[in-house]
Amino acid sequence: MEIGLIATAQLTNPALCEGKTVAVIDVLRATSVIVTALANGADKIYTTEGIPEARNLLTTFLPNAALLGGERAGKKIEGFDLGNSPLSYTAEVVRDKNIILTTTNGTLAIRNSKTAKQLFAVSFLNVLYAAKVLAETNQPLMIVCSGTNGNFSLDDALCAGMLIDSISRFVPVQCDDLGQIALAFHRQEGSIQEKLSDCRHVKFLRSIGYEKDVEYCLQPNLFTALPEYFPEGYLALKQ
Repeated sequence: MEIGLIATAQLTNPALCEGKTVAVIDVLRATSVIVTALANGADKIYTTEGIPEARNLLTTFLPNAALLGGERAGKKIEGFDLGNSPLSYTAEVVRDKNIILTTTNGTLAIRNSKTAKQLFAVSFLNVLYAAKVLAETNQPLMIVCSGTNGNFSLDDALCAGMLIDSISRFVPVQCDDLGQIALAFHRQEGSIQEKLSDCRHVKFLRSIGYEKDVEYCLQPNLFTALPEYFPEGYLALKQ
């Protein structure tokens, strides 16, 4: 199975993803939110790049049928129902709801990957289950790391390395150069937390009060759930 890796959302473009299977990773925190919300019973998650687009989309839903979620500079957007903390997407809040989500990095990565034949959202929370499903397809895979504000981010790279390693348990893999680096990083000694102790984005989120989010998002394999993007513009659990 051939696997390629793209370092940031900004380096992703439709031509690179067209006709391919794509896994988008934004550990901190968009894909962790998407996995959590859908696993907790949300109906669909619509992703938008901009805040005005999100607000406009909300007007197309019946009252109380959809919630606005997202962040800018790591913090909840004024007037939104939810921020970008997966811990706030509990079953009591999101069950049977549509979520309209806009974030700085993750939803941009999804937008730039929409030409994919299949597009999935992956985080540490569902990495082994995602690997099983992707290995079963045995199709060339492009992993898109969302990064942080256009910069490479260690948290996404480590998750990508874990995804590649997990896929390799089921089928032989052949990675491009960046994929080999991510795989080698994952296979180094030490826990996820130890490997990411100096990660800039981890430090930033902790500095603005999201220590619990970081702890939650760095837990592997909490869910057997894989969000899939559909041409109608939303993510839902792959059946």
